[in-house]
Amino acid sequence: MKKNWLKSIWILLDQIKQKKYLKNLGMLRHNLFVIFAFLFFCNVSFASKLVIVYTPSMQEPIKKINSLFANQYRNIEITAIPIIAGAAFEQIKNGYPADIFISADTMYPKKLIEGGFALENSYFVYAKGVLALYSNLEKLNKKDCLENVSKFQGYIGIINPELGPYGKATIQALKNSHMIDTVQIRFAQGKDALQVLQFAQTKSVSMAFLPLSLVINEKSGNYCIVDKKLYLPINQAMVILRSSKNKNEAFKYLEFMKSSQAKEILKDYGFEA
Repeated sequence: MKKNWLKSIWILLDQIKQKKYLKNLGMLRHNLFVIFAFLFFCNVSFASKLVIVYTPSMQEPIKKINSLFANQYRNIEITAIPIIAGAAFEQIKNGYPADIFISADTMYPKKLIEGGFALENSYFVYAKGVLALYSNLEKLNKKDCLENVSKFQGYIGIINPELGPYGKATIQALKNSHMIDTVQIRFAQGKDALQVLQFAQTKSVSMAFLPLSLVINEKSGNYCIVDKKLYLPINQAMVILRSSKNKNEAFKYLEFMKSSQAKEILKDYGFEA
């Protein structure tokens, strides 16, 4: 279809170049108007856009999920923005122009529903997150993960527990291990998981508590998995925002997140069903 449009425009331009338009100027004007009006109409009417605000723990898997979704729905363009759960919640309440919120917990999506900012029938727990301890500096003991915290000195990167569920899980794990009082002086707190990962990658910290999904495929450094009994389950949910002007497209994305394809991608990055 696009080739035909370009061919028609090329013929018209060639006619203009040869000054044939002088004989049939009215027809050329009409044809040009029809072609460009049709192109404009297609771009405006058929190209839909989705703005997705997502938790940084989904940084890698969401790239693959969005790529597969785009292959299936070529007329839907996606803009994906990583914002930590607590900050995203506040921005959405203040009118942030998004269609979908993919959180690292269930609390904020539920609060958005309760406040009338999200659609109740769109609520979906898409995965369960796993907390890991990562280091690009020390060789970690994988059998007793938290032993590494007391064994190695240096700063410990953690996500802001007031905003991020993985930061909250870190505090829970250290408290339940009776380590919080002795190690909290070594905390280097980051605003989100991506910043804390950067701390660890640049060796600004000795180790860092992070979502497994961010470090499972890291080529440098190593990680261990924190005992899941030490923190509350990190159930991760998503919702469609009531303010969305692209609800039909948003529900298509929601259904895709429920598909076996999306589940396999999430599994590859360490998420649990």
